[in-house]
Amino acid sequence: MSTKEITGKDVKATEKNRIRYSSRHIKHLPPGTITEFEWKDYCPLGFRLVQELEDINHAEYLKSICNDETLRKLSTGKVGNMFLLSKDDRFLIKILRKSEIKVILEMLPGYYQHIHTNRSTLLSKNYGAHSLKPIGGVKTYFVVMSNILQSDVFMNKVYDLKGSSQGRTNKKIKVRDKTILKDIDLDFHFYVDSLARHRLIKQTKLDCELLEDEGIMDYSLMLGLQVKGSCQGSTDELIPVYDSFTSLGSVDSNSSKFMKTATNSPDSSSTMYSCTPSRDSIDSEDSSVNIQSVASMCPSSAPTNASDSPQGSIVSKTTPTNIFQNSASTNFGMRIPGRARRVGRGESGKTVKGGGEEWYDVILYLGIIDIFQDYGVRKRIEHCVKSIQHSSKTISAVHPKIYSSRFQDFVSQIFLPDEDISN
Repeated sequence: MSTKEITGKDVKATEKNRIRYSSRHIKHLPPGTITEFEWKDYCPLGFRLVQELEDINHAEYLKSICNDETLRKLSTGKVGNMFLLSKDDRFLIKILRKSEIKVILEMLPGYYQHIHTNRSTLLSKNYGAHSLKPIGGVKTYFVVMSNILQSDVFMNKVYDLKGSSQGRTNKKIKVRDKTILKDIDLDFHFYVDSLARHRLIKQTKLDCELLEDEGIMDYSLMLGLQVKGSCQGSTDELIPVYDSFTSLGSVDSNSSKFMKTATNSPDSSSTMYSCTPSRDSIDSEDSSVNIQSVASMCPSSAPTNASDSPQGSIVSKTTPTNIFQNSASTNFGMRIPGRARRVGRGESGKTVKGGGEEWYDVILYLGIIDIFQDYGVRKRIEHCVKSIQHSSKTISAVHPKIYSSRFQDFVSQIFLPDEDISN
């Protein structure tokens, strides 16, 4: 079946709706608080195609992001909030500049063709570009993306990696109760099955080629690390599976067979490794926005039929895990088994406890995120300023071609072939 195309006319199309806080929530707001918002969808048809490609029900999508808690946080309009999770943790939401929304829309036709052709892409899925404006207030632009940080899987560490070092330790962001670490904080190399590594390197190259062609740079590899058998704490509080003083042959048989089992088993799901993470409590009361407002935004077919009711198309509740499992494109990058070696002083500037090497059996979750920054005037100026003070090899504001090459080299350096897993 031929791939549908997103036209220039589709890219320019928008839809407007009025939404408001739920009546239950309004009762607890201070007098004079703005309770109605103008909601705008950008390129609704184009993003609907992306949602359909990923088996995302549009009515469920809107219910997930249109709730009191999300509206309250989005209406602050703070650009640079790294990630905001939808109430059900299915989606990542990021507040952007208007110029970044423009970049997303301009690349959408090529992006859609790419993720349709490359079903194993590592690129995060952009499910929608929207703006929210309190009546009489300031407009906030934001994008809704796939959530790599699955809520049903505990991550010992989460990294946002660019392959550059300058400024990659400050301004750490927290998602729920987990701090997002950066490049300077990375003190591991990861050893994965050689075939999986080859596939990872190849797919990274294909994805970076698209981003390079679209003039995109400053994207990141989001990497979640889960240590086998852990349910709380960081890797610093765990005992390694083996170290430099323990031969591989003397490791517990269950540990030594773990990688092959996880690789070969078609249904090796998160039940082996996951547990319920601690997380900020969320008001259990129904905080959905006015349902009629949501219904008007959820047509069952074309976006122009805003009066169609979505009730007949709403599917049963889907967990965050199933979102990934149901889509072939997101299977790759989710639950990659491997081994993590904590690197020594010569590699990261850190000293391993006891002077030896520490190894961990891990499950990796990864994807390429923040794919909405072009090399425009602002980034060119940033490049000029920072390159005077620092080596251009250590800064993130570089030409898309250079950024792509460096990013690919970085991925190939931190993910190494593990022959013990392959044999």
